[in-house]
Amino acid sequence: MNRSHLPDTPAEDDGQADSSRRAFFKQAGALSLAAMSGLALTRPAAAMPRAARPLPNDGLASGIVFHDANRSGRARGQAGIPGVLVSNGVDVASTDERGRYELPVQDGSAVFVIKPRGYRTRIDSLNLPRFYYLHHPTGTPDDGFLYRGIEPTGSLPESIDFPLYENREPDEFDVLVTADPQPYNLPHLQWYARETIPEFKRLPVAFGIVLGDVVGDHLDLYDPYNRINALAGFPWYHAFGNHDMNFMAADDRHASSTFQRVFGPTDYAFTHGQVHFIVLNNVFWEGFTRMRADGWPRRGQYRGHLRPTQLRFVKNLVERIPAEDRIVVCTHIPMINRGDSDGKHATPEFPELLAILSGHPHTLSLSGHTHVNLNYLLGEQMGYRAPGGALHHHFNVTAPCGSWYRGPLDHEGIPYSPGRDGSPKGYAVLRFRGGSDYHIRFKALRQSEDYQMQVYLPELVRRDALDSTQVHVNLFAGSTRSRVRMRIDSGEWIRLEQGEHHDPAYLALQARSQAHPDAGEGELPNPMLTDHHWRAKLPGHLAVGWHAVEVEATGHFGDIWRERRTFTVVTDPADVEHLNQGTRTPRG
Repeated sequence: MNRSHLPDTPAEDDGQADSSRRAFFKQAGALSLAAMSGLALTRPAAAMPRAARPLPNDGLASGIVFHDANRSGRARGQAGIPGVLVSNGVDVASTDERGRYELPVQDGSAVFVIKPRGYRTRIDSLNLPRFYYLHHPTGTPDDGFLYRGIEPTGSLPESIDFPLYENREPDEFDVLVTADPQPYNLPHLQWYARETIPEFKRLPVAFGIVLGDVVGDHLDLYDPYNRINALAGFPWYHAFGNHDMNFMAADDRHASSTFQRVFGPTDYAFTHGQVHFIVLNNVFWEGFTRMRADGWPRRGQYRGHLRPTQLRFVKNLVERIPAEDRIVVCTHIPMINRGDSDGKHATPEFPELLAILSGHPHTLSLSGHTHVNLNYLLGEQMGYRAPGGALHHHFNVTAPCGSWYRGPLDHEGIPYSPGRDGSPKGYAVLRFRGGSDYHIRFKALRQSEDYQMQVYLPELVRRDALDSTQVHVNLFAGSTRSRVRMRIDSGEWIRLEQGEHHDPAYLALQARSQAHPDAGEGELPNPMLTDHHWRAKLPGHLAVGWHAVEVEATGHFGDIWRERRTFTVVTDPADVEHLNQGTRTPRG
């Protein structure tokens, strides 16, 4: 398998200048999506512009947010909706009693309505919300980009109008949260569809959120990916990831132009029930430098970063949100990562963001990027000084592609590819109850809902090594609030200690992939230390023979799960070797 385009297997820079850009185009263009769908990406009309004003009047956008009762998509003769928030990505305006707003704009701005409770925006045939107008009078420069950016939008429309439709939104609702689908090719898309859509279709969720790295560098995959996700039957919101960018972009400003053409602005917000979702692009592109030896552009020159304008947007919006409501911030790169050493896996402006959120005690942030599950509870030490000493919860969710679809294959021919923390490929379902209460449940793909941990210990244990043999439990979405205990043969409970460890089952699967890389999708990447692991030693008094260990885990939100494993205590493994040499005596 050619893995030259996958993460963590970068080709060395060959030192050549960027004169070979066209070689990149030719090589990447070999990925023919015509064979997949025969359909091209198209720029959807998100809002309804009317007659254009001359270019010299650009600078002030205005329009109406209206109840599209007759489903015409036109504001004429329909009631404007007062008190709806509209933004340009920095400023936030509220519509007047007639539903009208005004906002300053400049070349490159996006004007979008912030969906209020009890309404929905237009949803297109691919289940993508259309709530914005992109203002790029002359379009975005492609400068030889392989993937098309935003076509020229021309003069600022006379009126940028947003239709809304009444929508029942109970206080309690579920949301699917996933990150890093990141397909690099057609087989990846097929595996993604086979593993996710049958499950997603059964979920009673209001919508889904994808936390970036929607695809893996090949941005033409957006179209078939969207067509697959549309089969789930609910709307999808997307964050921008570092594998969603135009790597040929000279600077950060145009790195997301293809993403914006397909999905809309990279910074936006919407409300559902009593919960306010804020989606931010925290991937800063430092610009194209040169080509790699394999003919692809270098892709690593990005970092986690929130721009001052984004913090102003959050501040302007949060000031209008009631203190009793919940705020959920969604990004691709984690806000915090204690293992970050290169600036690519954390966001240094996180304390500034938390300071802005401090007036609200019910906050949560979600991220992806690392393909592992992580939980952080943060307070004053990170700048979050909420009423009553409330803590901010940051949850990083693993990926449906796991470790980039690498490693041995399962019985259906799909890579096992667990995350580097040992968690299986999966996603999360969030349940909100009003503004103050919420619950997160991790769900492993193609597994039962109760599959929340893996218990690891040797099948055979020498009796003289009992008190040095560890039982290892990986509670996939465990946190510092989780508790794990075990007992042997219904004996006394033994508490396991939490710590940062590598998952032994992952290490075993990695060794298998290294020994037989051609039997699957190559080798698994190196494991990652995470803290949702617990260990304890076996009691030293167990008798020779079969035993059962029962593990009980209490999750972050108080859910209790149980798992059982058997093992055998022997004096010497040679004592049972004859059981592997059974003979069969034929009858008659």
